[in-house]
Amino acid sequence: MSTTYQPGDVEPISGSYVHTEVEGVNHRIYFEENGPEDGIPLLCQHTAGNNCQEWRHLLTDEQITEEFRVIAHDLPYHGKSVPPTTQKWWTDDYTMTAEKFTETLVNLADALELEDPIYMGSSMGGNIALELADWYPERFQALIGLECGAHSPGFYIDWLDHPEVNTTEVNAYSCWGLMAPQSPEQTKRETMYLYEQGATGVFKGDLYYYSVDHDYRDKLDQVNADECPLYIANGEYDYLTTPEDGRQTAAGIGEGATAIELAEIGHFPMSEHPELFNAYIREILADITGDRDEELPDVLEPDDVGIELHQRGPAREKPAE
Repeated sequence: MSTTYQPGDVEPISGSYVHTEVEGVNHRIYFEENGPEDGIPLLCQHTAGNNCQEWRHLLTDEQITEEFRVIAHDLPYHGKSVPPTTQKWWTDDYTMTAEKFTETLVNLADALELEDPIYMGSSMGGNIALELADWYPERFQALIGLECGAHSPGFYIDWLDHPEVNTTEVNAYSCWGLMAPQSPEQTKRETMYLYEQGATGVFKGDLYYYSVDHDYRDKLDQVNADECPLYIANGEYDYLTTPEDGRQTAAGIGEGATAIELAEIGHFPMSEHPELFNAYIREILADITGDRDEELPDVLEPDDVGIELHQRGPAREKPAE
C-alpha cells in the first residue's frame, strides 16, 4: 500500500517533461514516475478530463515500485501538459480521437525509450486498450483496460461545455455517482477535486473519443490479444462500463483477453479507493509477469487480497442469466 508521510518527508515521485510529436505537432508532455530505472515500465493513463494525479497512490506503493517503473503522464491539454506553442489552438474546439490518442501513447513510449512496457488506463484510458491491441500489439508487453468496454455511448453532450453551466463543478459531481458508496469519502472527494482542475472543453473533447469515435462492437475479432495479452478489469459499481460489459468484450475478443470484476469499487478505482485498487492490481501484474501460480478469478474480492472493508455497499443488481 502507499506510504503514510509525515511533515518534512519528501516523496520519491519525480516529475519531468518530454517532447513528443502528435499529428505533426510538437507537444511538451508532463509525466511523473517512481521505481527503478531498469524496472518493468508501467505506463498509466488518466481518465477523461483529468490528469496524472489520479495515480499518486500507485506511484508511492512500495510493493509495486520495487519491481515496476511506474510512469503517469498528463495528455496534451491536461494538467501540466499545456497546449502546443506552435499552434493557434484556441481557434478550434479540443477533440480527442482514437488515432490521436493511440499516436500520443505510442510516441510517448518511444520518446521515453520504454522497452516492453505494460500499459494501464481507466475509462477512456481503458477503452483505448482495444485500439492499442488492434493497431499496436507489438509495442506493449500487456494491456490493462480498467473500466473498459466495446462501446460507451451517450456522454458527448453540450452542457459539459456551456457558458451558462459551471462545468468544473458539474463535471466533478457527474463523477460522484460513478464511485462506490463505500469507497472512502476523502479519496472520492479528491477525485472530484481533480476534475475541478480541468480546462474548459477538455472533458467534453475527451468524451468525443469515449462516446462517439470508440465503437468496437463489430470489430472485436480485430483485437490482437493473442499477440498482446489484454486484461479488462471493471469495477462492480461502474454503471458506464459494467463488469458484464467487460466479460462480453473479452468473450468477443477470445484468446488472450481476460475479464476480471473488481468487487466493492467503482469507475475511478485508482483514485477513489487506492488501497483496495493497489492490492487488486498487484494480482493482475503478478499474472502478467508469471509470478502468480493460480489463474485470476472471475471476481477479485477484498478478502482475496487481504483488505478488510469497514463498510460494505449495497449489492448491485446483477444482469439476468
